[in-house]
Amino acid sequence: MSHNNKPRSKSALTYVLSALIPYTEANLKLAFVPSKFFYDLEKISKRKSKTIKNSYYQAIKRGLVELDREGIPRLTNKGLQKAKIYKPKLLKENVCLMVTFDIPESERWKRRRFRAVLREFRFSQAQKSVWISKYDFRTLLLSEIKELGLEDYIDVYEAHKLDIYKK
Repeated sequence: MSHNNKPRSKSALTYVLSALIPYTEANLKLAFVPSKFFYDLEKISKRKSKTIKNSYYQAIKRGLVELDREGIPRLTNKGLQKAKIYKPKLLKENVCLMVTFDIPESERWKRRRFRAVLREFRFSQAQKSVWISKYDFRTLLLSEIKELGLEDYIDVYEAHKLDIYKK
């Protein structure tokens, strides 16, 4: 995987593996909009649904994915090495990403989904519509905002906490 969280190659297997890695674009689509994930997977692979399912079973056979006790697929260490996990950069001390939003009631489902995305990106809620994170997720955040069509309702800031109480 490259830094922009797109699959390294136009491989169905690589895209399936990337969907099992937290915070990747594929993972978020699989978690929040599975139909978009499978549509993208078919488009990337230029293969039919049956071929895509075969890629999943191939990943298990090759030891890249295993099923846990509950039957949930998990990447093995071999799978992690193949897919390259996304690790967000920690921002400098006293610096955070701050997201503010005012999403209309008519877009309630988008607001709920956006809050779920913020939680996935390790944001914490400072106020009802103000969230902060010490991790740099701006690229993935922008992608989600655009996909939801919420550009007019959301502002993203890089904030520096001032220590005004020290003498």
